[in-house]
Amino acid sequence: MVALFVILTIIGFILVDSVVQWAEARQGRPVRRPALRPTLAFETVSIPAGLFLDEGHTWVRLEPSGRTFVGMDEFARRAIGRVDAVDLPKVGVMVRRGDPLFAITQGGRRAVFRAPLDGVVSAVNEILMRQPETGRMDPYEDGWICTLTPKNLAAHLRHLLVAEEARAWLQCEIERFKEFLTWRPMPQAALGHVLQDGGQWTDGVLEALDEASWEEFTRTFLRSPHPAEG
Repeated sequence: MVALFVILTIIGFILVDSVVQWAEARQGRPVRRPALRPTLAFETVSIPAGLFLDEGHTWVRLEPSGRTFVGMDEFARRAIGRVDAVDLPKVGVMVRRGDPLFAITQGGRRAVFRAPLDGVVSAVNEILMRQPETGRMDPYEDGWICTLTPKNLAAHLRHLLVAEEARAWLQCEIERFKEFLTWRPMPQAALGHVLQDGGQWTDGVLEALDEASWEEFTRTFLRSPHPAEG
Protein backbone atom coordinates (compact mmCIF):
# COMPACT_ATOMS: atom_id res chain seq x y z
CA MET A 1 0.00 0.00 0.00
CA VAL A 2 2.84 2.39 0.85
CA ALA A 3 4.53 1.72 -2.49
CA LEU A 4 1.25 2.31 -4.31
CA PHE A 5 0.75 5.59 -2.41
CA VAL A 6 4.26 6.78 -3.39
CA ILE A 7 3.68 5.92 -7.05
CA LEU A 8 0.32 7.71 -7.09
CA THR A 9 1.89 10.75 -5.41
CA ILE A 10 4.64 10.95 -8.06
CA ILE A 11 2.07 10.62 -10.83
CA GLY A 12 0.06 13.39 -9.19
CA PHE A 13 3.05 15.75 -9.15
CA ILE A 14 3.75 15.01 -12.82
CA LEU A 15 0.14 15.70 -13.77
CA VAL A 16 0.06 18.96 -11.82
CA ASP A 17 3.31 20.12 -13.43
CA SER A 18 1.97 19.25 -16.89
CA VAL A 19 -1.24 21.20 -16.26
CA VAL A 20 0.71 24.25 -15.05
CA GLN A 21 2.97 24.22 -18.12
CA TRP A 22 -0.04 23.79 -20.41
CA ALA A 23 -1.77 26.74 -18.75
CA GLU A 24 1.35 28.92 -19.08
CA ALA A 25 1.66 28.01 -22.75
CA ARG A 26 -2.01 28.88 -23.32
CA GLN A 27 -1.39 32.30 -21.81
CA GLY A 28 1.63 32.87 -24.04
CA ARG A 29 4.09 32.90 -21.16
CA PRO A 30 7.55 31.30 -21.55
CA VAL A 31 7.87 27.81 -20.16
CA ARG A 32 11.10 27.26 -18.23
CA ARG A 33 12.55 23.80 -18.51
CA PRO A 34 15.59 23.74 -16.21
CA ALA A 35 15.95 19.98 -16.49
CA LEU A 36 16.11 20.03 -20.28
CA ARG A 37 19.43 18.83 -21.67
CA PRO A 38 18.79 18.87 -25.42
CA THR A 39 20.53 16.75 -28.00
CA LEU A 40 20.99 18.99 -31.01
CA ALA A 41 19.85 17.75 -34.38
CA PHE A 42 22.91 19.55 -35.79
CA GLU A 43 25.26 17.86 -33.35
CA THR A 44 27.34 16.55 -36.24
CA VAL A 45 28.27 19.97 -37.61
CA SER A 46 31.52 19.59 -39.48
CA ILE A 47 34.42 21.48 -40.95
CA PRO A 48 36.00 20.62 -44.31
CA ALA A 49 39.63 19.56 -44.35
CA GLY A 50 42.06 22.44 -44.60
CA LEU A 51 39.76 25.13 -43.22
CA PHE A 52 40.66 27.20 -40.18
CA LEU A 53 38.14 28.24 -37.53
CA ASP A 54 38.17 31.30 -35.32
CA GLU A 55 36.56 31.34 -31.87
CA GLY A 56 34.16 34.02 -33.06
CA HIS A 57 32.62 31.37 -35.37
CA THR A 58 34.11 32.49 -38.65
CA TRP A 59 36.07 30.25 -40.98
CA VAL A 60 39.13 30.95 -43.15
CA ARG A 61 40.17 29.16 -46.33
CA LEU A 62 43.56 29.84 -47.89
CA GLU A 63 43.73 29.41 -51.66
CA PRO A 64 46.95 28.60 -53.57
CA SER A 65 46.39 31.82 -55.51
CA GLY A 66 46.75 33.79 -52.28
CA ARG A 67 43.04 34.63 -51.93
CA THR A 68 41.69 34.11 -48.43
CA PHE A 69 37.98 33.34 -48.12
CA VAL A 70 36.06 34.13 -44.93
CA GLY A 71 32.56 33.14 -43.85
CA MET A 72 30.27 32.12 -40.99
CA ASP A 73 30.82 28.59 -39.68
CA GLU A 74 28.17 25.87 -39.76
CA PHE A 75 27.50 25.98 -36.03
CA ALA A 76 26.52 29.66 -36.09
CA ARG A 77 24.61 29.28 -39.35
CA ARG A 78 22.47 26.46 -38.05
CA ALA A 79 21.92 27.93 -34.60
CA ILE A 80 20.77 31.27 -36.03
CA GLY A 81 18.57 29.81 -38.75
CA ARG A 82 16.76 32.28 -40.98
CA VAL A 83 18.82 35.15 -42.35
CA ASP A 84 16.88 38.09 -43.77
CA ALA A 85 19.83 40.23 -44.83
CA VAL A 86 23.62 40.18 -44.89
CA ASP A 87 25.64 43.36 -44.36
CA LEU A 88 28.79 42.89 -46.41
CA PRO A 89 32.04 44.80 -45.91
CA LYS A 90 33.18 47.34 -48.48
CA VAL A 91 35.79 46.25 -50.99
CA GLY A 92 39.10 48.00 -50.35
CA VAL A 93 38.54 48.48 -46.63
CA MET A 94 41.38 47.50 -44.30
CA VAL A 95 40.25 45.47 -41.29
CA ARG A 96 42.16 44.26 -38.28
CA ARG A 97 41.62 41.03 -36.43
CA GLY A 98 38.70 41.56 -34.06
CA ASP A 99 37.12 44.40 -36.04
CA PRO A 100 33.47 43.99 -37.11
CA LEU A 101 33.64 42.42 -40.59
CA PHE A 102 30.07 41.47 -41.55
CA ALA A 103 26.66 41.14 -39.94
CA ILE A 104 23.40 39.29 -40.47
CA THR A 105 19.92 40.45 -39.58
CA GLN A 106 16.89 38.41 -38.63
CA GLY A 107 13.79 40.54 -38.28
CA GLY A 108 14.87 43.44 -36.10
CA ARG A 109 17.83 41.55 -34.64
CA ARG A 110 21.45 41.73 -35.69
CA ALA A 111 24.51 39.54 -35.18
CA VAL A 112 27.99 40.91 -35.89
CA PHE A 113 30.90 38.67 -36.90
CA ARG A 114 34.46 39.84 -36.43
CA ALA A 115 37.48 39.59 -38.69
CA PRO A 116 39.68 36.57 -37.94
CA LEU A 117 42.65 38.16 -39.74
CA ASP A 118 44.16 41.50 -40.61
CA GLY A 119 43.68 42.26 -44.27
CA VAL A 120 42.14 44.28 -47.07
CA VAL A 121 38.71 43.23 -48.34
CA SER A 122 39.29 42.25 -51.97
CA ALA A 123 35.87 40.82 -52.94
CA VAL A 124 32.42 40.16 -51.48
CA ASN A 125 29.77 37.56 -52.26
CA GLU A 126 27.19 39.85 -53.87
CA ILE A 127 24.73 36.98 -54.31
CA LEU A 128 24.06 37.24 -50.56
CA MET A 129 22.66 40.74 -51.04
CA ARG A 130 19.88 39.36 -53.24
CA GLN A 131 19.59 35.90 -51.71
CA PRO A 132 20.71 36.06 -48.06
CA GLU A 133 19.73 32.44 -47.44
CA THR A 134 22.35 31.29 -49.95
CA GLY A 135 24.75 28.95 -48.23
CA ARG A 136 22.37 27.73 -45.55
CA MET A 137 23.03 24.16 -46.63
CA ASP A 138 26.74 24.70 -47.31
CA PRO A 139 28.17 27.74 -45.51
CA TYR A 140 31.71 26.75 -46.45
CA GLU A 141 31.16 27.08 -50.20
CA ASP A 142 28.15 29.08 -51.42
CA GLY A 143 27.98 30.93 -48.12
CA TRP A 144 31.38 32.63 -48.26
CA ILE A 145 31.15 36.28 -47.23
CA CYS A 146 34.28 37.96 -48.55
CA THR A 147 37.89 37.49 -49.51
CA LEU A 148 40.80 39.22 -47.82
CA THR A 149 44.31 40.06 -48.91
CA PRO A 150 45.84 39.11 -45.56
CA LYS A 151 48.43 41.02 -43.59
CA ASN A 152 50.65 39.43 -40.96
CA LEU A 153 49.13 36.06 -41.87
CA ALA A 154 51.58 33.81 -40.02
CA ALA A 155 50.93 35.54 -36.70
CA HIS A 156 47.17 35.21 -37.07
CA LEU A 157 47.18 31.57 -38.12
CA ARG A 158 48.65 30.66 -34.74
CA HIS A 159 45.38 31.80 -33.16
CA LEU A 160 43.12 29.83 -35.51
CA LEU A 161 42.00 26.21 -35.13
CA VAL A 162 42.42 23.53 -37.76
CA ALA A 163 41.91 19.78 -38.24
CA GLU A 164 41.27 17.76 -35.05
CA GLU A 165 41.69 20.79 -32.82
CA ALA A 166 38.95 22.60 -34.75
CA ARG A 167 36.60 19.62 -34.64
CA ALA A 168 37.13 19.12 -30.90
CA TRP A 169 36.46 22.81 -30.28
CA LEU A 170 33.23 22.66 -32.29
CA GLN A 171 31.98 19.78 -30.15
CA CYS A 172 32.79 21.78 -27.02
CA GLU A 173 30.82 24.71 -28.44
CA ILE A 174 27.85 22.43 -29.07
CA GLU A 175 27.96 21.26 -25.46
CA ARG A 176 28.14 24.88 -24.34
CA PHE A 177 25.15 25.71 -26.54
CA LYS A 178 23.18 22.87 -24.96
CA GLU A 179 23.86 24.40 -21.56
CA PHE A 180 22.88 27.80 -22.92
CA LEU A 181 19.53 26.43 -24.11
CA THR A 182 18.89 24.57 -20.87
CA TRP A 183 18.25 27.77 -18.94
CA ARG A 184 16.54 29.81 -21.63
CA PRO A 185 12.84 30.65 -21.20
CA MET A 186 11.10 28.62 -23.90
CA PRO A 187 8.12 30.34 -25.56
CA GLN A 188 5.51 28.08 -27.11
CA ALA A 189 6.90 29.00 -30.55
CA ALA A 190 10.30 27.58 -29.62
CA LEU A 191 8.76 24.16 -29.05
CA GLY A 192 8.26 23.95 -32.81
CA HIS A 193 12.02 23.53 -33.07
CA VAL A 194 11.92 20.33 -31.01
CA LEU A 195 11.58 17.04 -32.83
CA GLN A 196 8.94 14.70 -31.48
CA ASP A 197 11.29 11.73 -31.27
CA GLY A 198 13.66 12.45 -28.43
CA GLY A 199 13.35 16.19 -27.95
CA GLN A 200 16.16 17.19 -30.30
CA TRP A 201 16.59 20.84 -31.20
CA THR A 202 16.45 21.53 -34.92
CA ASP A 203 18.16 24.24 -36.94
CA GLY A 204 17.18 27.81 -36.23
CA VAL A 205 16.17 27.49 -32.59
CA LEU A 206 17.33 31.08 -31.97
CA GLU A 207 14.56 32.31 -34.28
CA ALA A 208 12.01 31.55 -31.56
CA LEU A 209 13.92 32.74 -28.50
CA ASP A 210 13.55 36.17 -26.92
CA GLU A 211 15.71 39.27 -27.40
CA ALA A 212 17.69 38.65 -24.22
CA SER A 213 18.62 35.15 -25.42
CA TRP A 214 19.70 36.50 -28.81
CA GLU A 215 21.88 39.16 -27.18
CA GLU A 216 23.41 36.62 -24.82
CA PHE A 217 24.20 34.29 -27.72
CA THR A 218 25.92 37.00 -29.76
CA ARG A 219 27.86 38.20 -26.72
CA THR A 220 29.12 34.80 -25.59
CA PHE A 221 29.47 32.86 -28.84
CA LEU A 222 30.38 35.55 -31.40
CA ARG A 223 33.03 37.06 -29.18
CA SER A 224 36.04 39.07 -30.23
CA PRO A 225 39.09 36.94 -31.07
CA HIS A 226 42.34 37.13 -29.15
CA PRO A 227 44.73 39.74 -30.57
CA ALA A 228 47.56 38.43 -32.70
CA GLU A 229 51.15 38.79 -31.62
CA GLY A 230 53.86 40.27 -33.72
